[in-house]
Amino acid sequence: MRFEQDAETALPGVVGLHRQVRGVVAAVVVASRLAALTMVALSVLAAAHNHAYTSVALATTVYVVLLGWSAVLITLVLRRAAVPGWVLVVDVTVTAVTMVVLPLAVSTALFANLANPYLEPITVSVAVSVALVSGSARSTAAGCATLAAAYFVGQAPITDGGADIASLLSTIGWQVGTATCGLVFVQRLRRVAHHVDIATTQVITARERLAAQRAHNEERARHFREQVRRYRALHDGPLRILTVIAGPGPAAHPDPLVRKQCAISVNILRGAAPDETGGTLTDLSLALIEASAALGLRVEYHFANLPDILLGTVTDALCRASAEALSNVAAHAGTTRARLTAMTSGDGVVTVAIVDQGKGFDPATTELGYGIRHSIIERMSEVGGAATVDSHLGEGTRIDLRWPA
Repeated sequence: MRFEQDAETALPGVVGLHRQVRGVVAAVVVASRLAALTMVALSVLAAAHNHAYTSVALATTVYVVLLGWSAVLITLVLRRAAVPGWVLVVDVTVTAVTMVVLPLAVSTALFANLANPYLEPITVSVAVSVALVSGSARSTAAGCATLAAAYFVGQAPITDGGADIASLLSTIGWQVGTATCGLVFVQRLRRVAHHVDIATTQVITARERLAAQRAHNEERARHFREQVRRYRALHDGPLRILTVIAGPGPAAHPDPLVRKQCAISVNILRGAAPDETGGTLTDLSLALIEASAALGLRVEYHFANLPDILLGTVTDALCRASAEALSNVAAHAGTTRARLTAMTSGDGVVTVAIVDQGKGFDPATTELGYGIRHSIIERMSEVGGAATVDSHLGEGTRIDLRWPA
């Protein structure tokens, strides 16, 4: 019963194998009970033909009670999703009582001359029902013990010698053996159904997760396409005009401060353009753009999988260190172009890389300046991060910022 409850809880709304198991159990219980009643009916006819009943009224009462309760049991088994425990208790009790009472209503000669004159088929049917419905070794043992005791009590007055005792033990062994087989069968069947339900739950969960991931990816792709359309319109309009105003051509604004501010605005707008579906703008990416916008460089930005929320001190350190690195590019690299890449790796480490293809330097012969040592390396260390500098003379410089280190 516990296996069924666990499986149905794990897979609500899904008709699992446990319902089919209950259907098989119900079919076996009903079929065995009907077969047992048929055998009892045949023994009743034979006993009546031999005039073996010493008390017709008492025998009739036993058979009516047995038949009536069997009808109730069959109805409950067929109509209920799960048979309650009290039904099994009543089934064993009614059968035990009839087994004790029936010998009082028949002659002793009946038991010597008629095959299965007693309620042996019913006891086997009841034992099997307890095993199949409960699926419990304890309940099955208790039911078989009760039926065996009642069988001994009912047969004791007519038991004569070792042969009769052996016959009693044989009948009880048949009952216990059949019940044990039924118990092993139903336990194995329920265990298989339980594992199948678990596997089914896992498959459904995996499919739902995959569907959700696909929907999420489709939504991100749709959002990215919308952003691309917006930035294309931005590039073909305001960005082009600002570039012309900030440039050295004849259409440039005569005021150098205006040209500088236009150049800064161009840099910000270029940095805000997404590179990929994972490059959605975040607080960190916007802060990196703003920190590097006023340096007079044309910076190519690439952002991917950046966290939506990051500690303010970490964001500030990354932005200030990046600004210092780009400031060094503007002051010493001999180039006006740089590339800034910010991304989060699979282990959750945020990395910002600033790369230029300028003059570079030889770290073996050139001491790192104050800005690199303090404004970049030390600043990242203070927030639990790290910074590395890689440069080659004539090939440019790369500075990597990592958090956490």
